[in-house]
Amino acid sequence: MKPREAAESLEQLKKDLASGNIRKAYLLFGSERYLRNFYEKKLLAAMGGARDDMNTNIYDTSPVSTSDIIDQAQTMPFFAENRVIVVRYSGFFKKNPEDLANFLAKSPDTTKFIFVEDEADARLKIYKQVADLGLVVEFTTQPDRYLLQNIGAYLKKADKRMSQDDAAYMLDVIGTDMGKLMSELEKLISYAYDREVITRDDIDAICSKNVEDRIFEMIDAIMKKDMQICMDRYEDLLALKVQPARIIVMLEKQFLWMLQLKSMAENGYHQQDIIETIAYKKETDPESGQVKRTRGPIGEYQVKIYLQQASPIALGDLQKAVSLCETADEDFKTGRMNERMAAEALMVKLCKLGE
Repeated sequence: MKPREAAESLEQLKKDLASGNIRKAYLLFGSERYLRNFYEKKLLAAMGGARDDMNTNIYDTSPVSTSDIIDQAQTMPFFAENRVIVVRYSGFFKKNPEDLANFLAKSPDTTKFIFVEDEADARLKIYKQVADLGLVVEFTTQPDRYLLQNIGAYLKKADKRMSQDDAAYMLDVIGTDMGKLMSELEKLISYAYDREVITRDDIDAICSKNVEDRIFEMIDAIMKKDMQICMDRYEDLLALKVQPARIIVMLEKQFLWMLQLKSMAENGYHQQDIIETIAYKKETDPESGQVKRTRGPIGEYQVKIYLQQASPIALGDLQKAVSLCETADEDFKTGRMNERMAAEALMVKLCKLGE
């Protein structure tokens, strides 16, 4: 789906739930798992189903048998209005089971379906059948304004609050995955205890550092030529199941950003100009003509960190760092080194930049 279509499908789902006009079938898919799970529960309740209800059949183990689903779907509900069939992570919307796709349109009116998937192919017959009978909803990464509203609402329920700037900072540090945001908010609420206001210091003290933060720390260590700290952060990443090949790619990506931002700074851009250029982008709504400012390829927090890290290093050395990363990537891809050896050799070379 296009972003606008995804947003419209979610709004329609909200209207269905608010009105009680529940359709025969729903497909919920997309990368934003927290929202997807939230609305699955809402739909299940609206259909009159529950995990321990005899009129609800939930299929969430692999492989899922289409014949079992069809058999259950033809069973009339017992002292209830509906039989509810929930099918999770079956892969049907990539495999297109013909028997189930054909059955949906002729299934009993008393049977309702909820399909939950990570991905779905709109070209498949089963996808089109669900769209014809009900509603397909894609859950994508939500815009910052929505996430900030949710942070505020979540804290308000706990009699807490956070400034808009600190909430935006939290998004930069934690990312836009709603499940992780809610988990980190719970930690912050407990940490603040009897304090009403949650601060940036609380975020720094409590919120889990993501993979990108550890890469930032690795680059800090490289700038200081501190091989021990660099290797400590490298081991942290390995413990998080991050492959050495991915570490090389992430280092190259961040050195490229440092090179670009430092080049802008040396060409007369002030920090705020760089932030406005890189961290945000302006989009014009084709219907209303309204100009909206949305998140850019990296956030304001990242821009500031990259500029700070790039400050003490010459442009030539940043170019060399990018070249070293490219060489390390090539070394393991061509078999000259295994990926762990390539990553560790890269870190030694990076810590010697400028010598």
